[in-house]
Amino acid sequence: MKKRSGVLVLGGLAIGLVALSGCSSGSSGGDGKIELTFSAWGNPAELKVYQRAVDAFNEQSEDVEVELTGIPNDNYFQTLTTRLQGGQAPDLFYVGAEDISTLISNGTIEPLNDFLDSDASHVKADEFAEGLWGASQKDDQIYGLPVDCNPFLMYYNIGMFEEAGIKSPQEYFDEGNWNWEAMEEVTSALRDAGKYGFVQEGGHGNIINWIWANGGLFEEDNKIVADENEQTLEAFEFVERMVSEDNFIFSGTLPEGQGMDAMFMSNQVGMVAAGRWLTPMFLETSIEFDYIPWPTNTDEQIPSVNIATAYMSANAKGDHVEEAKEFVSFYTSQLGQETRLDGEGNAVPSVEGIDDVVVNQEKPDHGSYLLDARETGRVVGYEFTAPGLNKELEDIYEVMLLGDLTPEEAVDQASEMARTMLEES
Repeated sequence: MKKRSGVLVLGGLAIGLVALSGCSSGSSGGDGKIELTFSAWGNPAELKVYQRAVDAFNEQSEDVEVELTGIPNDNYFQTLTTRLQGGQAPDLFYVGAEDISTLISNGTIEPLNDFLDSDASHVKADEFAEGLWGASQKDDQIYGLPVDCNPFLMYYNIGMFEEAGIKSPQEYFDEGNWNWEAMEEVTSALRDAGKYGFVQEGGHGNIINWIWANGGLFEEDNKIVADENEQTLEAFEFVERMVSEDNFIFSGTLPEGQGMDAMFMSNQVGMVAAGRWLTPMFLETSIEFDYIPWPTNTDEQIPSVNIATAYMSANAKGDHVEEAKEFVSFYTSQLGQETRLDGEGNAVPSVEGIDDVVVNQEKPDHGSYLLDARETGRVVGYEFTAPGLNKELEDIYEVMLLGDLTPEEAVDQASEMARTMLEES
């Protein structure tokens, strides 16, 4: 559910990945139903997951028909904002946690509070986990509902570890030793075996995992403290050193068209980081893989890491805003999430009462680690309230990961940029 770089939505899928140039606001279909357009990012396997809830809604609705379309991940938000500005945007759509503040500030998405309080809504605000709202709320108004959530963990290629004779992350974990030292050991061994150890992505949501797993802080009580925090600098230093020593490969240096998912599926890299969103696609391959919690550098066996969250919002300028709000509420309701996430789903519920959907599949073996990570994790909130800040931070981290900034310089620049943009927002 969370937007990922390096994964392209392929055309020709049965769920209709059509160009959006002609999908302005909803219209009435030949059968008299109101037709709504819904856009999201995702790999082909994920889009099939989304389609389950679309089909369920369409089957029970007498008045509305929803059509799902896909936008490639790499330029999703740029494409969405361009079409919003041009009056050609879908009626409802996914919005990344890092981008929703931009759409709130320019008034292009609808506040949802009144609708959620009405009898027409399939879900109420208090059904969602309190800590998942992030930047989707402003001035006591809700502008997007958490479609689900995705606590970060790591995927590892079981066969690659066995072939290279490397102790698995699960063995380290069982010993109580799945920590940064173990991470360095296994990625060094994979590197020496002619493989990449781990793909490191550069966005703030990816770097924050290492900060929090080290007990560090980027912000505290809505104040930027990264450049005052030893553990934060230590995390930057660890990641930078792992990349410079080729234990990790920075995703920005991968060959064109080779995202971390493709690298994993082609047996080029032993470990990647994500939420559950890669699982449906990996299950379609012959690769034997499993989850492992984020390696810790504290006394906590399962450290706090980022819970990636996306929101579903309604186009404020759509012709059928009330109908769009109804679908938003259905899709994110307990029924909508259970329909999407049960078995081979792509995320963890953001509402209570249906956690069994995460472990109700045969593979991978340790689905419960997703629930563990949700319990200890948290969302990035304050930093994402400043429109555009995530992109500025990503650019700073990229320069560091390319070797042109020291970790200390990167921490200082990121801190200064965050303070400046948050004060202006």
